[in-house]
Amino acid sequence: MSYAYLASTPGLKFNYSLFSVPAGWAVAMAPLWWAIGAANLTAPGTYQNAHPGESWAKLDDAEIPRPLKGRIKRAVAANNNTHVNLPLFAAGLAAANASHVDSASLHLYSAGFLLSRVAYNLSYILIEDEAKSWLRSIFYWTGVGSCFALYIKAALKYKSLPW
Repeated sequence: MSYAYLASTPGLKFNYSLFSVPAGWAVAMAPLWWAIGAANLTAPGTYQNAHPGESWAKLDDAEIPRPLKGRIKRAVAANNNTHVNLPLFAAGLAAANASHVDSASLHLYSAGFLLSRVAYNLSYILIEDEAKSWLRSIFYWTGVGSCFALYIKAALKYKSLPW
């Protein structure tokens, strides 16, 4: 299978799917960066880079309005969750690229993962109402589904090889 075949997504000259791994890392870090900024803007010195774990453990003692404290805590949790899921995505993407899955699928599932994680982060941080929290779960499972689709596509490609 040629590189030209891999790069055959209409309108795209190259296979850009591997760029989605560092983009996914940036998506994972964005809630943490926001949380640090929000905490220190509201109560300077709340987050201390020398002791990050202790900073978040002492967040309840900081003079930050309760709704903002909740958002900060959920932003840190969203950051942690995305870092837990990023290896699943990266490995699936590597398997799909190694097995020469078509670039249209690579781009679709990579974009699906990234967009679902952005939506997940936003919904995690902004939704406080238990009755609406199901939306966050939908975004979570959409991202996991994108990862699994990459594995399935890779497995089906490998199945066709004569080994």
